Amino acid sequence: MNTLTKALISASGLTLASVSHAQLVISEYVEGSGYNKALELYNSGTDSVSLSEYELIRYVNGSTTSSYSISLGEDSILAGATYILVENKSNTDDALKAKADRITSLNFNGNDPIALKKDDVVVDFFGDYSGSNFAKDKTYARTDLTLLADGEWRADSWNVLAKNDFSGLGIAPDGTVTEPVVFSCEGQSLTPIYSIQGSGEVSPLTGEDVYTTGIVTQIVSSLYKGVFIQDSIGDGDNTTSDGLFVFSSNIPSDVEVGDEICVLGNVKEYYNLTELVLKDDSVEVLSKGNVVASTPMELSGDALLHDQLEKYEGMLVSTTDSELVVTRPFSFDYDSYRNNMVLSYQSPLYKSTHLYIAGSEEEQQLAQDNMKGALFVDTDAKAPNGVVPYFSDFNAEDGYIRIGDEVQNLEGVISYSYSQYRLIPTADENLAKSDFEHTFTDRTGYGPELSQQGDLRIASFNVLNLFNSPFNGAENPFGDNRGAESLEDYNLQLTKIATAISLLDADIVGLMEIENNGFDENSAIAALVDAINTTQSASAAPYEFIKADAGYVGSDAIAVGLIYRPSVVKPKKTPVLIEMPEQHGLDADGNQFDKYQRTALLQTFKHRRSRERISVVVNHFKSKGSGCIEDSNAQAAGPQSNCNAFRVSAAVALGDYLERNVRGKVMILGDLNSYGKEDPIRVLTNYNAFSPEFPIYTAEQATLNGAQINNGDSVEVTRNYGFTNLVPHFQGDKAFSYTYNGELGGLDHALANWQLMKHVVDADDWHINSAESNLLEYSSEFTGDLAKSNNAYSSSDHDPVVVELRMSHWKPWHGGHHRPWHLGHLFGYSNHNSNWYHQPMRWGWWR
Repeated sequence: MNTLTKALISASGLTLASVSHAQLVISEYVEGSGYNKALELYNSGTDSVSLSEYELIRYVNGSTTSSYSISLGEDSILAGATYILVENKSNTDDALKAKADRITSLNFNGNDPIALKKDDVVVDFFGDYSGSNFAKDKTYARTDLTLLADGEWRADSWNVLAKNDFSGLGIAPDGTVTEPVVFSCEGQSLTPIYSIQGSGEVSPLTGEDVYTTGIVTQIVSSLYKGVFIQDSIGDGDNTTSDGLFVFSSNIPSDVEVGDEICVLGNVKEYYNLTELVLKDDSVEVLSKGNVVASTPMELSGDALLHDQLEKYEGMLVSTTDSELVVTRPFSFDYDSYRNNMVLSYQSPLYKSTHLYIAGSEEEQQLAQDNMKGALFVDTDAKAPNGVVPYFSDFNAEDGYIRIGDEVQNLEGVISYSYSQYRLIPTADENLAKSDFEHTFTDRTGYGPELSQQGDLRIASFNVLNLFNSPFNGAENPFGDNRGAESLEDYNLQLTKIATAISLLDADIVGLMEIENNGFDENSAIAALVDAINTTQSASAAPYEFIKADAGYVGSDAIAVGLIYRPSVVKPKKTPVLIEMPEQHGLDADGNQFDKYQRTALLQTFKHRRSRERISVVVNHFKSKGSGCIEDSNAQAAGPQSNCNAFRVSAAVALGDYLERNVRGKVMILGDLNSYGKEDPIRVLTNYNAFSPEFPIYTAEQATLNGAQINNGDSVEVTRNYGFTNLVPHFQGDKAFSYTYNGELGGLDHALANWQLMKHVVDADDWHINSAESNLLEYSSEFTGDLAKSNNAYSSSDHDPVVVELRMSHWKPWHGGHHRPWHLGHLFGYSNHNSNWYHQPMRWGWWR
């Protein structure tokens, strides 16, 4: 509203008694070019007005059901004064921003009516609900201060001024100009940052208004909104932080990193983050060009990571010599829907049920410790797909990030949100490849490093939904594609998996998540075998695949499969499909509930050199992703996740079948979707059922081959099946093949019965996938222009499990595989006891 217009209003006395009910009116509206948007409020009364008593509402496109609140803050407006809100965008005109009392998000576009509310009642209104562009590219100045009712549009109450006319903003109706109050800390008592932080988790000054000073170390507007400041000297006390987050969406645009500023704000604990909530625009720049050196974090194993990070909250820190390692590589985080990386102290975090029995004190303690053992590395702005903002050399060949990498020289500020500490790297941070020290695991290049004292190698490999039906492959009868969406992605996936299997150098490979589209020349398993046999790293011993007589393996779109080298082993008898339990019944709400498990594939082979027979059964138990009946009834899945009892039923069904129908040497392979100490693995291996502290139960309402199991009841398991879990047997409990949510564990297993154990020389997981970033997998989702590689790394999300056996009674003449066509002579040696065997426990079936 220009000076003349407002003077005319004052002279004509166009303010009515209705203002006694609400002193505040909407006096000017600006919708100019770009983001030149502003609102002016005018205090028409005789007393000061607090904006905390009012609310501004924007109705989107004239909708009465879609609305947003416009932030007003807690300022006060003196009698007869104006208050100007200006759009919070970087390209809003500086001349308009200079008039602002508050810079905030307005976002109106000329077709959004604005309501001013007090006590949740509309006291003034601008626009209408028609959705028309009534105010687009216009400035409206109030000519009649009569308060307008909800939805009332009176054109005669406004003057329409030229586009981008800001001249009337800040001028009261009596023609006087409301000069902005310039904030200053002069004469105020300053509270040091470290006194605000205090030595505990909660500030001793919570709820108080304080003045403080500090040097700006970061300006944030996305993940957080405001600035991080740090005391220029500090108090020398390592129990108190010298840094602080100042929350505000109204930081002056001229504030820069390196400025020493003085601010006034209210001390708050925002979900355990100590912060200073800026009061209005109470920021004074004292000096510019200051430098704050990052503080190397000094950490130890004497306390949980979170308990040690409190003293760095708000500070600019460095990971140099902190012994922080990667527990989740830079990858897509489904919790926050952005790419980031997670660090832990000294070693990666492990899934609690991989190391300890669910429910035990040790398991519960580790689960709790893990919740306080992570530091998220999160840039303020969401990272572009495929880009590590603080590591420009990130690539699939030699700039990779792996689990366990010790990270040096990463600088950023420490903050806290959503129950996690976060390190926000500085804007110009760019690490070198050498800053990631691959000390935990590294790429081996030629294949798994196993003992070479054997003459038969068996592996298990989840191939991450290898589907060829969309790319001229055979159709699967289930009409579902869970794999690559483009031909380019599929070709990359196929090449990576073929390369990995070729380097595995295994004679028998059990597959999971291969498309269930038959066994003809256009099937997925045929395409994979052809790719392996023609890859550059292929040996002279080609593969073939086992064909199930049924044409398909079970009734899921993904299935298990078996490939083998005919030159080393020969299939005996016909392959057998072992049906797994199903679950049918009513859930807790009385709805029909149907759950299925994937069919297992059994094949007996004869080793050509030794003439020994070995039966291999490939399995893929029910996933942890969706609930089963017992989960819905209990309303909680527990530490073993969804469908644990259903997987127990699968383990019992598998153990029973093998014990009753298969003689001699048996190996169970596959993704059992159970960590090392979870119930299904314990049932198959060493569960002590005589006096169990944590008894194991089967699923309720389960059927097998159409018949109800145990009358549909959940029953206690009273035995184990005596298999040995080979990888932890040779490598220890901390062996892993999978990572989820920053925790390592093993879902992929190779189990041997006692007759086979005396032949097992070595076993391990080949860490080509679990330790890698999932951005390097075949899928182009979330990866942008990031170049992928044909190498074996990130060929899946599960590591292959590899087992070395000596079936013959001769000693290999060259100390390695007696197979000159194999790649085995390139591998290293490992000394393990190869004569250990384990007798199964024998007792009743059910308690």
